[in-house]
Amino acid sequence: MITQTQFRSYFDVAGQRLFLNHAAYAPLSRPVVQAINNFFDHRQQGNPSQWSIAEEHMEGLRQNYGQLVGSPSERIALMANTVTGINVLATGLNWQPGDHILLYADEFPANVMPFLNLRERGVEVEFLKQDERVTPELFEAAIRPQTRLISVSSVQYLTGYHADLKALAELCHSRDILFSVDAIQSVGVIPTDVLDLGVDFMAVGGHKWMMSPLGTGFLYVTEALQSQLKLTYRGYMGHVNPDDYGNFDQELSPDARRFELGAFNASGIVGAEKATELLLECGLKKIFSHVRKLLNRFETGLHKTSFELMYDFSDTEVSGICMFTHSDTSCNQSVFDELLAARVNISLRGGGLRIAPHYYNTLDEIDQLLAILKELG
Repeated sequence: MITQTQFRSYFDVAGQRLFLNHAAYAPLSRPVVQAINNFFDHRQQGNPSQWSIAEEHMEGLRQNYGQLVGSPSERIALMANTVTGINVLATGLNWQPGDHILLYADEFPANVMPFLNLRERGVEVEFLKQDERVTPELFEAAIRPQTRLISVSSVQYLTGYHADLKALAELCHSRDILFSVDAIQSVGVIPTDVLDLGVDFMAVGGHKWMMSPLGTGFLYVTEALQSQLKLTYRGYMGHVNPDDYGNFDQELSPDARRFELGAFNASGIVGAEKATELLLECGLKKIFSHVRKLLNRFETGLHKTSFELMYDFSDTEVSGICMFTHSDTSCNQSVFDELLAARVNISLRGGGLRIAPHYYNTLDEIDQLLAILKELG
């Protein structure tokens, strides 16, 4: 088990700047960079075993991803990012004209664009919004006999709202509707169990909370849904024996890796395997508990500044994201610029300011941010 102090020691960014922007992208730790460099040494030196070494890391990463979301590794396929995974679902189903998809209105584009592409096939995409909460009641009122899919983010990037995925899955399955989740804002910080939640499909990019290189991620798909998905693209890596290059008659893998294509981002996969290994050794419950402790400190201290919280969520609705704003919202851009100049990394999103700390961040760093905001106020 890795302690919080030990985990912090792996990050060169710690002590160099206040990095509180993990809902956008994460800095890489030294062990991750070292793992990548070790693999590049194999490439540089022409190691004849470099391909088999890369394949071993692929399998290791599938297993790590599976552990992060409570899934057998057979249900995991490596993807380049969230949107690549969602496209597997969007292009793989046998859509019919008149089919109906429900989405929340403020989803990140990765969970929208693949479905909008289906409009040319006669599929209707409807956007819903009542307030900042993404609830089963919101979707239930809009369900029709033609509704075939509901897709939501586990955590909304503009608000930090953590949806009740289990309740949404139960609603979908009671109406024979597929349930898909963009989980990039939760996996790596919030404990996740896809089997308990009952989701049919999940796609996740690795560069945010999983603290991995860009160009890494995965999809999770149930065996039942996999049987309904045709391959829009087919590559040799998705077969039973990818290294049997001359066998064009071989079967597709019975596992989710049938959706993997060809030569892959090997160095990124090596880095992602190490990054997820570290998270698993820290423990997701400890990570989320620590992150919430940091955000609770921030939210309490914010009342002593000229800033205020934008949303008030219950204990079951919170995530690793906190949205806040200056009492004069027109000041948010200048505040963001001054924070950046002061070596504080946060995001400007949805008309407000967003912080998203991780396990290596400390209460002292939160206090430093509050002190800066008080000066700027």
